[in-house]
Amino acid sequence: MDEVAEFWDNFAAEYYQIQKESQVPIVTDIEKFLTEQRLLPTNSVVDLGGGSGRYLALLAQNSQQYTIVDISEQMLRYAQVENQVLAKPRPVTYRQQSVADFSQQTPDQSYDLVWMALNPAVTADETLLAITQKSRQWCGFLRLTQNTDDLFAPLEQHFGIAEENPNIEPTIIPAVVKLLTSAGYQVRQQKFQYQTTETFDRAFLEAYYAEVPQALLSTYLDQVFANQKTRTSTTTLEYTLLYWHV
Repeated sequence: MDEVAEFWDNFAAEYYQIQKESQVPIVTDIEKFLTEQRLLPTNSVVDLGGGSGRYLALLAQNSQQYTIVDISEQMLRYAQVENQVLAKPRPVTYRQQSVADFSQQTPDQSYDLVWMALNPAVTADETLLAITQKSRQWCGFLRLTQNTDDLFAPLEQHFGIAEENPNIEPTIIPAVVKLLTSAGYQVRQQKFQYQTTETFDRAFLEAYYAEVPQALLSTYLDQVFANQKTRTSTTTLEYTLLYWHV
């Protein structure tokens, strides 16, 4: 089995659970925006790297022909579940295929909308230009460009244990815009921002950061909690959507 496919197969169950627990209404907001911009409804859509079907209901119900492509068989199985729970399941084509194979094997102008949401395999290179040619009308490219919180991030920075989040890709947006603009496309951009909150007690942070010297951690948490039993963490998320007509 392909190593990338195996990785996503193993991660599929956890990924799907995270998807179901998300507090962020990005799908609803994307549907409203694409409808306002008249990218939807449309005849045919391909959801490239569609994973476990987060955008399946949105895209399938706003098109006559919906195809979801993903390298992971397990991800596509969860996508089938997403279709089955709809009040009226849609006819969906499920294709297990890599981005590279899709770009090489799919005829040009095959779809009215090529949708790429949080797909790490799509980058600012010649493959993206080849993927663009698969569309007859529009392409959409969505990435998470900010994910910060006011509790965990400051603590990790203070103790020098902060790690880069591979899901945050702020630099890819200008790179994609530059690539597409150089190729003659007019790229439009829209940001979607959200804030979520969650409450934690001191014991949770003490256990979570057990690797930090406890005396130093205790002093830091004294300031954070200031004699309060709990602390609310606010997380700010930003998604950036690029879309362009072919």
